[in-house]
Amino acid sequence: MRSPKRSGFRSIAHTADVGFKLYGETLADIFVQGAHALYGMMVDRRRLRALESRMVAVDAPDREALLIAWLNHLLYLFDTTGFLGKQIDILDLSDVNLGARMQGEKLDPERHDLKTGVKAATYHKLAVRQTQAGWEATVIFDL
Repeated sequence: MRSPKRSGFRSIAHTADVGFKLYGETLADIFVQGAHALYGMMVDRRRLRALESRMVAVDAPDREALLIAWLNHLLYLFDTTGFLGKQIDILDLSDVNLGARMQGEKLDPERHDLKTGVKAATYHKLAVRQTQAGWEATVIFDL
C-alpha cells in the first residue's frame, strides 16, 4: 500500500462518473483535497485568483456524511453564485462539523473554460479512514 507523505488526490476509474482517492496527513487535508479535486474537474485551478473570501460551515451526522455535505455545499455555492475556491483553510473540524474560510473568485467565462459539469458528490463507495501514514478517502462525483 502506498503511504501518503503529503496531501494530494488522484482520479480513480469509475463507470459514468468520476472518482477520486484523496490523501492527507490530517483529516482537514482530506477536505481541502476534496475541494481541489472538485474544482479541478470544473476549471483549470491554476487560473483561479483569490479575489474574494467566503466563510463556509457545514454539519452532518458523521465524518463520511460531512465530506459529502462539504463537497455538495461547494457545488451549491458554484451553482448559485459562480464561486470557485482557490485557497481553502479549514478553521474548525470535528467528526460532525466543519468551518472553513475560502478565497477565490466567481466564474469568469473570459478566463475560465468550464470543463465538466458536476451534479453531486455521492455516497457510492464513500470511505474516509485513518491510516498509519495519515488519512485517505474515496469519493465519487455524479456528472
